[in-house]
Amino acid sequence: MTRRCGESSEESMSAQANLTTALSEIDRARDIVEFSTVVVARDKQLRKTDHPIFLQKAALEFQSRFLPNFEEGILSGRSWGYATTCNAVSRKAGGQAGRDVCERLASRVSLLDHALIEKIGIRALSIFAASFGRHSNRAECRKGAIRIAKFCCEEGRPLQELNNLSLAALINGFSKWPEEADFRQAAVAIAGGVIRRAGRHHQLSDFTQQGLVSLVNGFSKWPDEAASRQAAATLALEILHRSGRLCEFPQQALAILVNGFSKWPEELPCGQVTIAIAGEVLGRVARFHEFSEQDLANLVNGFSKWPEEAVSRQATVAIASELLRRADQLPHYSQQGLANLVNGFCKWPEDADCRKAAVAIAGEVLWRAAQLSDLTEQGLANLVNGFSKWPQEPAFRRAAVALAREVLRRATQLYEFSQQGLANLVNGFNNWPEELPCGQVTVVLADEVLRRAGRRTGLSDFTAQDLRGLVIGFNRWPQESAARQATIAIVNEVLGRGVRFFDFTKPESESLMNAFSRWPQGIAKIIGELQLTQSETTQLRVGEKWSNQTRQSAKEISS
Repeated sequence: MTRRCGESSEESMSAQANLTTALSEIDRARDIVEFSTVVVARDKQLRKTDHPIFLQKAALEFQSRFLPNFEEGILSGRSWGYATTCNAVSRKAGGQAGRDVCERLASRVSLLDHALIEKIGIRALSIFAASFGRHSNRAECRKGAIRIAKFCCEEGRPLQELNNLSLAALINGFSKWPEEADFRQAAVAIAGGVIRRAGRHHQLSDFTQQGLVSLVNGFSKWPDEAASRQAAATLALEILHRSGRLCEFPQQALAILVNGFSKWPEELPCGQVTIAIAGEVLGRVARFHEFSEQDLANLVNGFSKWPEEAVSRQATVAIASELLRRADQLPHYSQQGLANLVNGFCKWPEDADCRKAAVAIAGEVLWRAAQLSDLTEQGLANLVNGFSKWPQEPAFRRAAVALAREVLRRATQLYEFSQQGLANLVNGFNNWPEELPCGQVTVVLADEVLRRAGRRTGLSDFTAQDLRGLVIGFNRWPQESAARQATIAIVNEVLGRGVRFFDFTKPESESLMNAFSRWPQGIAKIIGELQLTQSETTQLRVGEKWSNQTRQSAKEISS
């Protein structure tokens, strides 16, 4: 055994004895209850270098000695031992052996009938869900979690038995698969339980700090669900009642709360908590070195949802200064972390520190040009949108060109971008019309808008703000047929909604009309109607003449 630096020979021998004793104890364990008790106890005691050795050995023993008797263990009331052992070995230190036994256990859970699932008990099931969620890329783990989610939806009453930490374990396990309908339904059921508890005499006063943070994080994966929104607002109110104790929250917890509540910026309690946290973050400036890169990125991205609040700006500027001091650590940020930072800093483009921090990030993006394929669609769109707030800065221009090339590489996958993502890309790249890749990518994006316009639902899933951004962006390339056709499709959509306005600023209107004047005869007049402001044409109904004339004009352009 290698002795660690600064460790005496006596300490090294003692550590070796502890590991040997722990391994001997799991060898001697006669049943799953005794085995799990040893695993959980030693999991908390062993030092870091011995921890993986112990857990990986425990995982192998668990798989060979106890997993084959899983169903018998359930019937004999020993589910808790299986759940707590799985929870321990499925963590990172458990290695491949831990992942494999977790997957095999999940497979067994997925096949259990209702009677056996019920016999396991909801507390043990919540631990299984959290364990399976750690390996969301494994199909069997997803299937096992689905079985648990179905049970939660079928039997809502057991959820009432859970404390806040068990509820948090369930929601965070399910949150690893937010697109799956069964997990969404289970999340709604859990949210309903939280909302009902808030109506009790003691409300949520028995919820722990960890439970509050984990629940907010979990619900944030389904921001469009009314139950998630209401539960988050309820949790925000509880945290506001404890606002004097924010100093007790660790750095990561504050970042998770801000990131979670930022999904509902229109909810007053969520905003109030975030503002209070911004004040707390400002009070920890001297301890900024304790925040991880991910924490800083989540804080900046979250604070940016309330840009009009002075304390949001102050906290973000303080973080920008910290990032500049730690510029040599930019390579440690994830791609998504860099995108979140830019998305936040760009809300205050006039601030020098925010601009300088964004310039440093642009340099890092360029350095990673070969790895841009790792960026999510949202991350790509956020970077382009953010850099476009400083179009004259050479660093942002170079980064935008690299990002344009990445979007072109994904030309056959543009269907994966959200409506807002497409609008942000088009509106962002239009700031560099002289750059060939930016023009090329705009044509490709116009083709994608036209493809979506041809669907049965047309462009109905685009917001007015998204459509407005697309019109402004395509306006920079009037010579491109695809840009013109996409603009006509957008006009058709707007007029079809019964309105004839986009609330453009005066410079935007002048720029648009100047460009439209060079379009084929008749089109400029129709599009010109969109120059009207909302106050002049609030919710005007559109006659058949408008729709017919626009469709006819679109045909002329296409031909």
